[in-house]
Amino acid sequence: MKKNLQGRVVLVTGASSGIGAAAALLFAERGSTVYCASRRGLLPGQEPKPPGGSGPRRPGPAGVLHPLVMDLTDDAAVAAGVAEILRREGRLDVVVHAAGDGLAGPIEVSAAGDAARQMDVNYFGALRLLGAALPALRKQGGGRIILVGSVGGIFSIPFQSLYSSSKAALTMLSDGLRLELKPFNIQSSVILPGDVKTGFTAARRNVPTPCPEAYREAMKRAVSVMERDEQGGMGPERVARAIVKTAAAKRPRARLVVGGGYRVLVFLNRLLPYAVVEKLISLTYLNAAPIAPTRLANSRLNKSVLP
Repeated sequence: MKKNLQGRVVLVTGASSGIGAAAALLFAERGSTVYCASRRGLLPGQEPKPPGGSGPRRPGPAGVLHPLVMDLTDDAAVAAGVAEILRREGRLDVVVHAAGDGLAGPIEVSAAGDAARQMDVNYFGALRLLGAALPALRKQGGGRIILVGSVGGIFSIPFQSLYSSSKAALTMLSDGLRLELKPFNIQSSVILPGDVKTGFTAARRNVPTPCPEAYREAMKRAVSVMERDEQGGMGPERVARAIVKTAAAKRPRARLVVGGGYRVLVFLNRLLPYAVVEKLISLTYLNAAPIAPTRLANSRLNKSVLP
């Protein structure tokens, strides 16, 4: 793996924290030159500094990290960021879209504008990034695209449906890319993590419209389960290892689920009637005594679940 990534030029969005930061650091450890894109241009784990205060940093003897200011909701900013990498390096080998935005609330009061803001980073941000980077990858004869989705894009989570929709769209985007880009030696993959312990939990927002009384208790229960499971979930380094492994693989998988219990759930989703899957999700997020998804996957396929 290390040899395959030595000297590669990598762009990681959302690289100032969480999964993006962990991936950026690991790519650099493997010998890659990594451009860490975020709205404020911060390196992984770096606190905000005055303009001009951020510069390249070597995490070890192998690779180097470069800060890059990039607002994924701005076409010009994304194009300028990719152009700067190409100007400095002359190529771009791996593009990782790890930036993400979370929004919770009942569908009934989720306005189209709420959905648009959610999609702007998670989905349209990826489209902007691809539009800027793919011409260079085609011209140089190959490259890797890695989009960080979520198992929430396979199982729609109650009161987080806008987030689930954006991640489902990202998964379909990656699947289509694999077919379109095959003649150009560019391979696309989507990483589907389960619960991950990052700052994403605290940063999740509610839709602006107040939750109606009819949904209040159910939403409170569902969000509390999400927060509990995320904060008890795997570290972002585990997802980063899956990202780097995918980038180095000779034949990367189209979809890679990260998290043992969630791999079981995804497998069951392919085999069981959706009524069973729906009951599993309901038991997890809406049951009066919430059960962690990994426990459900491993122990709840019994007469109480099956119709």
